[in-house]
Amino acid sequence: MTPGDDIPAARLRLGLGLTVVSSLCYGAIPSFVRLAYAAGADPMGVLFLRAVVAAMWVAAMAGYTGRALLPPRHLRWHAVAIGFAWLAGAWCYLGAFQRIPIGLAVTIFFLFPLNVALLTRVLEGHRLAPHRIVALALGFVGVTMVVGASLGNVDLLGVGMAGVAALAVSSNMMVSARVMRGSNPQAAMLMMTGVSAATLAALAPFLGFNLPTTGLGWFGFVTATVLFCCAMTCFYTAINMIGSIRTAMVANLEPVMAISFAFLVLDEVPGPIQIAGIALVVGAILWMQIGDRRKSGIPA
Repeated sequence: MTPGDDIPAARLRLGLGLTVVSSLCYGAIPSFVRLAYAAGADPMGVLFLRAVVAAMWVAAMAGYTGRALLPPRHLRWHAVAIGFAWLAGAWCYLGAFQRIPIGLAVTIFFLFPLNVALLTRVLEGHRLAPHRIVALALGFVGVTMVVGASLGNVDLLGVGMAGVAALAVSSNMMVSARVMRGSNPQAAMLMMTGVSAATLAALAPFLGFNLPTTGLGWFGFVTATVLFCCAMTCFYTAINMIGSIRTAMVANLEPVMAISFAFLVLDEVPGPIQIAGIALVVGAILWMQIGDRRKSGIPA
């Protein structure tokens, strides 16, 4: 049985809803980060302050809800690992944008739902139902269409960095699910953001970082940071509720949201192929959910 097949319907609906909210927030972030970049910020500055603010947010949330701030001792090294995995993924993802077309980088990065499914099969021995394999494949094809990946002038290092980012986020999801099963989402998120913030603080004196220099740039940065805190909270809570595979599948909505926000904020108009890709992504998600319901004996 795949994780999440026997969860109550109400829990499933809430988990799926949280994943959609997460995708909406994650998809909006690039447009606002671009405003910060245009005002002089750099990836190091964005990652550093984002990690610090996110760690403070998670700590406050854990304190308010009365949850433990740290996972049990036997899971703490796992929690440290998800922090490094998240940081490596974010760093490589932003670095790939500097070497290869953004469309190609996003396409390679969104291999991560397939990676999660394969890692679940290899590491945990869970069988993948045929409808999930089809849905994951169609979702990736849809993402490819949405971002309009360009294969010209390929930089192998850039391709490798995007691939590392995809593998890092897949590993992060798998290990964080294990940590949350033994503790709670807040403890896992605090370790992830805290480890990232501490690592970036140690690197900052050597690498330096730049912050926005205009009001519009700060608006973009603050908005992106708030959206990240919301997205992260919803995303990891959803993993804890409905499992990694379902969360990764619905996360294919993220580039769809990114295209929509780029149109609203930056006046980037999607073309016919992108619109067809959006339809394919949504169709793949519906296909997976209908298949899960039929397999569980719940009317679609």
